[in-house]
Parts: sequence; C-alpha cells; structure tokens
Amino acid sequence: MFETIKKARHLAVIALERIDDYLELVRISVEIQEQSLKKRIISFVVVMLFAILSLIFLGLAIIVTCWDTPYRVAAAWGVAACYTLIAFAAYMGSQGKTSPASTFDTLRDELRQDVKLMKDVV
Repeated sequence: MFETIKKARHLAVIALERIDDYLELVRISVEIQEQSLKKRIISFVVVMLFAILSLIFLGLAIIVTCWDTPYRVAAAWGVAACYTLIAFAAYMGSQGKTSPASTFDTLRDELRQDVKLMKDVV
C-alpha cells in the first residue's frame, strides 16, 4: 500500500513538471497554425485574383478576335461554356482535398508518451 502511495506521488510530481511543457507546446502550436493559416489565405487570394483576371481577359480576347466574323455568337457561348466547365472542375477538385496534418500532433504524442510512462510506473 505504501508503494502505491509512493508511485502516486511520483506520478503527481511528473505530471506537475510537465504541465508547463504542455502549455508551451500548445502556445507554439497555436502560433504555427496561425502563421500557416495567414500564409495560405494570402496566397489563395492572390492566386484566385489573378486566375479570375486571366480568365476574364482570355474570354474577352477570344470574343474580340471573333467579333467581325460569323462566329461571334458561337465564340461568346464557347467562352461561357468554358467558364462553366472550369468552375465545375474547380468545385469537384476541391471536394477531395484532405486537411494537412494537425500542428497539435506533437502535443498529442507527448501526452501519449507521458501516459505510457505513468502506466509503466504504476
């Protein structure tokens, strides 16, 4: 019985020592996640802006090129159909994306190792 109490005290000391480490890991993980999210949002906005502008000007260039020909209406409908297909392909492509690995994996691994250590001690 005294051995169990000794082990419990030892576990409590280990847990108290590790709390600061856990809090530091959480803080660092949140900062990493925040920076990563900011970079992704900025790059996404820039890419989408230039992609939309390039598609608009490409469509206008095609229509203007065919303006004085009998294919003017067909060119306009062709551009509209291409825009629709691109939008559909982008939507379908975005549905299969998986999220990247969590930045909290390190914290979870540390907690698992400590739980295993505590089980071994008891």
